[in-house]
Amino acid sequence: MASETNNATSPNGFWPLDRSAFEIRRRVHYPSTRAKINDAVELILDVARQCGCDTEQEADLEIALREALANAVIHGNDEDHGKNVFVRCYGGHAMTLVLVRDEGAGFEPAEIPDPRNNDRLQLDHGRGLFLMRALMDQVEYRRRGREVLLFKRW
Repeated sequence: MASETNNATSPNGFWPLDRSAFEIRRRVHYPSTRAKINDAVELILDVARQCGCDTEQEADLEIALREALANAVIHGNDEDHGKNVFVRCYGGHAMTLVLVRDEGAGFEPAEIPDPRNNDRLQLDHGRGLFLMRALMDQVEYRRRGREVLLFKRW
């Protein structure tokens, strides 16, 4: 299960990470449109494949990425096409690190209710943060929730 952290180190040994140690680096930005989510996902999955990502792990990464990018476009930037979503992807030996940032007001991740609560089970939304935490090895929110960092080892 993934964890959130704002600390310099984590108990599972993933942090701190030196991004300069990653061989593959991609930095792009997209306008806040749902259509551009696919472009960002394809770019990141290409990096992950180059780093040894297998099919099952690719599916986990794709789901987490789509959630992070959709949150940035829909909730962070309110689908304002004048705002951008910034994506940084770092690939290294058997691991990928992805950062997604929007230009919105941010949010407090700890205030988002657990989708497993009885009063939320029938809702058709509200599972994105839960899925990212479950599918990634590490999830960190920064900049008052405007930025999410996803880390996965292969």
